[in-house]
Amino acid sequence: MGVILLLLFAATLFVLYIAIRRAWGQTLTVGGIGAILSLLWVVLYALLVEETSLGQAVFGGVVVGLGFAAVVVIIAVFFRANQPPPDIALISQPDQEEQARDRRDANSQETE
Repeated sequence: MGVILLLLFAATLFVLYIAIRRAWGQTLTVGGIGAILSLLWVVLYALLVEETSLGQAVFGGVVVGLGFAAVVVIIAVFFRANQPPPDIALISQPDQEEQARDRRDANSQETE
């Protein structure tokens, strides 16, 4: 049962990241739902697997569940804000090795 709860916790964080990164909803709403689900999975894990008291389970759920959810939201918002807009075409440049090789070839032809 513990592995299932941890898999649900990991899946929640993964879907939370994708949902925020793809802007499937408002960041606050999606983040709140993800945080509540994360807290729920950690509390259930602590109660059912670790056999802790309710207070310890809730404290662990708040610290771990909300902590991981907050980090995932921050990372997703950061990368969404820094990705190029879809209307900008990315132009590939020749890499530095090709440029250096072309300069060497041009210099060697001039000296001959």
